[in-house]
Amino acid sequence: MESDRNDARAATPGCVVPPEQSVTRIEVMLDGGGQIMLGTMQPIHGAAVAHDGKKTLAMLRRRPGETVPQLLMRLDEAIGKAKATGQRVDEINANSPDATYEVANPPPGRRVNAARR
Repeated sequence: MESDRNDARAATPGCVVPPEQSVTRIEVMLDGGGQIMLGTMQPIHGAAVAHDGKKTLAMLRRRPGETVPQLLMRLDEAIGKAKATGQRVDEINANSPDATYEVANPPPGRRVNAARR
């Protein structure tokens, strides 16, 4: 039954279906009320962010030549690392205190705070 769903999704143009075992942590986090965001978080193109419903666990930049499935697998691994060690994986922000995240290169004259507590 699950295989039928994957086959149907894979047949959909533009649909990316990574191997299920590769994104298990993402699935568990989503089932627990968390969320992920893939896309542009100005000024970053190709951002991948994982939030467990209480705190941001990982913020990744898509690497040159990296596919979306590869980015999702790295996000899954970063979620696992954050859960195991308590340390967030952050490739987007400058060194900021845990209480606030700041985009590394905000547009001039505008301060950006990407997290709310």
